[in-house]
Amino acid sequence: MSLLRARKPRHAKPSKTAPALAAGGLTATFGAALATPASAAAEDDFARLRMCESGGNYAINTGNGYYGAYQFDLRTWRGLGYTGKPSDARPATQDAAAQRLQAARGWQPWPACARRLGLGDDRVEAARASRSHRVTIAKASRPTATPAFAGTALTTKLVKQTRDDVRAWQARMAARGWDIKVDGRYGPKSAHVAARFAAEKGLKTTPGVVDQKVWNAAWQLRVS
Repeated sequence: MSLLRARKPRHAKPSKTAPALAAGGLTATFGAALATPASAAAEDDFARLRMCESGGNYAINTGNGYYGAYQFDLRTWRGLGYTGKPSDARPATQDAAAQRLQAARGWQPWPACARRLGLGDDRVEAARASRSHRVTIAKASRPTATPAFAGTALTTKLVKQTRDDVRAWQARMAARGWDIKVDGRYGPKSAHVAARFAAEKGLKTTPGVVDQKVWNAAWQLRVS
């Protein structure tokens, strides 16, 4: 019997991790699994997985011993530290549980749906990521409504502050394809991206500073 499944024919036998998971919450065995996490998964991957496993029904309980959107069995659910039945838990709790299990074991607990959806197949996932990136860049390449400039130039002097305008600018630059962390803090990495962006667009401004000219360009100029 697998750790997590909707029907017996879908899945493989449980791994040796199963007894430790079931014995009493997050054991050392599970902790060790988390120390070597599987490849990161996107929210869309879990959305497709839910549809495959349960039709996206978080409250499903058909009496087959598997519950909720991700078809947890009780042994796995309790092993992750949760109580009650998965189908009675809030959607956010079920999502978090599935993400934790996937981070530890990849898509192994859902073998049939993983195969069907191409999850864990590097070639399929790389192709999906490439398509998603092209769509994102295409959207970012179109001029769009520019949020109001707050009136304060963004510089590294603000690095100790967490600001909504910094977060908005970082998110826009990330959407344009720049490697930048969206955390609302304007540090050296943000300043480096700002300087490169201004140079790319031929903007006459202080390098590393997001003034109104650089701010507007992030939304109004096309991706080159």
